[in-house]
Amino acid sequence: MFGPVVPEIGWAPPLRYLLRRNRVLKLLAPLPMEALLEVGCGSGALLHELARFAQQAVGLETSEPAVRMAREIARLGGGRQEVVDMPSALWSGHFDLVCAFDVLEHIEQDTTAVDQWLGWLRPGGRLCISVPAHGARWGAGDVWAGHYRRYERAGLQELLRSKGMRIEHFECYGFPLANLTEAMGNRAYRRLLSQRQRAYSPEESSSFSGIERTDYLRVFGKIDTMAGRTALRLANMVQAVTSRTDLGSGYLVLARVP
Repeated sequence: MFGPVVPEIGWAPPLRYLLRRNRVLKLLAPLPMEALLEVGCGSGALLHELARFAQQAVGLETSEPAVRMAREIARLGGGRQEVVDMPSALWSGHFDLVCAFDVLEHIEQDTTAVDQWLGWLRPGGRLCISVPAHGARWGAGDVWAGHYRRYERAGLQELLRSKGMRIEHFECYGFPLANLTEAMGNRAYRRLLSQRQRAYSPEESSSFSGIERTDYLRVFGKIDTMAGRTALRLANMVQAVTSRTDLGSGYLVLARVP
């Protein structure tokens, strides 16, 4: 229900991650694939689970603390996934699936990033991405995480179609629990931002956003109870029912190249 939980190295999954994880695994588990790549794999927890579906699983992560955590999760879990900090020239046209979950919003030139990711796909390969939804919901949490933008449905669809991709699945996930936690988080992040001694660039903030889990270690103790598990199951059911609406706080997209 939670995937890897490794408090001894500082990893426990936050609620938004758990909601997204539920939708991602349901979407990708049925797909045939030999090789997959997760761009910006962060802690490597989801990569560890995705690795079950492919003969080869690679995670690309540029944050040194995140690379260390992802490699440790792979080691402790006996996973076959490889975690690297630089792309390889051998990746051109190699992967059946390239994933990037809550990564694109951290990149200033997002169209250039999509071009690079598509270059790593085989003909007929798929790109699966998630991004925060609705520009009107921009808040302190986006600043804290190092985001450049949030996305609108039409703009994200046009970005992918302009690259010649055929959208196979498009949903808005997270309603209502992710919306609630995001609103609560924005209040906390406004306070934290006011306490920073200097302004951080989006790149600096991004390097920590996938692994800062100190608060989640405390919260996870409440989630990992009978009441917490029941509430999470209910939240997963509600977000599935509302995924075709625009009520959630994030978009999850699967698109295929010709």
